[in-house]
Amino acid sequence: MDDHSVGWSETRWNEIIANLTPFLNKSGYKDSDIFFVPISGLTGDNILEPAGAKCPWYKGKTLMKILDELPTQDRRPDGPLRIPILDKTKESGVIAHGKIENGTLRIGDKIMISPSGFPAQVGAILDHKNESVMFARPGENVQIKLIHIDDENMINKGDVITARDSSMPVTMLFEADIEIFELLDYKPIVSKGYTCMIHCHTFADECVIKDIISTQEKNNTSGNMETKEAPKFVKSFTNCRVRITTRIPIAIEKFEVIPQLGRFTLRDEGKTIAAGTILKYKPHAVVPLVKVSSADS
Repeated sequence: MDDHSVGWSETRWNEIIANLTPFLNKSGYKDSDIFFVPISGLTGDNILEPAGAKCPWYKGKTLMKILDELPTQDRRPDGPLRIPILDKTKESGVIAHGKIENGTLRIGDKIMISPSGFPAQVGAILDHKNESVMFARPGENVQIKLIHIDDENMINKGDVITARDSSMPVTMLFEADIEIFELLDYKPIVSKGYTCMIHCHTFADECVIKDIISTQEKNNTSGNMETKEAPKFVKSFTNCRVRITTRIPIAIEKFEVIPQLGRFTLRDEGKTIAAGTILKYKPHAVVPLVKVSSADS
C-alpha cells in the first residue's frame, strides 16, 4: 500500500476488495473467513503496529492481531499417529524428516511405513532445534532415527509413519468433492481420463480422473444450484464429485477423520487447477515386505 502508485489510497483499497471478494467466495470462502489489511512490508505499518496517520481511513486490526485471534487447529495428541515423510537422510542410520499431523511420537514406539508396510522402531527423535527429545506432539517438525530400516530407499517422500496397531488407509482409487479453478487455455475442460498431478500431504504423483460422478451447476433461469449426474465434462470454476485413480498406492484419510491428510490439490503443468476433499476410498491391500522378529522389535 505504500508504493508510490498507490500511496495508501482508500480508492485503490476498495477496488482490490471489490475484485478479490467474488473470486474468494467462488473458491468456497465465506465473507467471515476473509480479512483484508492494508500493510507495508517495507516499513511494517499495520503488521504489528497501526499505520496511524498514513492510513487514517483504516480502523481495523493489524495483521498480527488478526493472526493471533484466529481459532487454533484441532489437533489430537491422543489420536492415531500420522507423520507424512517430507525428506530422508542417511547418517549413522536412516533418518526420516516430517511434521506430526496427529498423535504423539515417543522413543521406542513400534511404527510402520505406509503404504509399503515396512515395520520399524523409533530410535531417536530430534526437534526443530536439532535437540534430542523423548517425545513429540502434533504440529512439531521432527527428525526420526529409524531402527530396522537399513536402506534409505525403503522410505520415500509421501510415505506416512504410523503406529503398527493403528495403520493408515491405503488406496489407489478414491471418491472426492473437488472445486475446479481456472483450467489451462488449451485444455479448457476436464473429462473422464484427464491426467494431472495430485498433491496430498507430502505425496505428489500422477493421477487420473476415472469418472465424473456429478456436478453442481447454477440454473440460469431460477438461480438455484442443481445436480447434474454423470456429465461428460466440466469446465473451469465448477464443483463436482469425481473418482480418482493413482499410479501407485497412496496413504490417505477421509477429510472428516483427519482433515490434514484428507485434502489435496490437482496441478497440471505447474498450475493448480483444482482442490478437493476425500470422501471415501477403495482399500488397497498392504503386505509388509519385511517381517521383524519379536526379539528385534
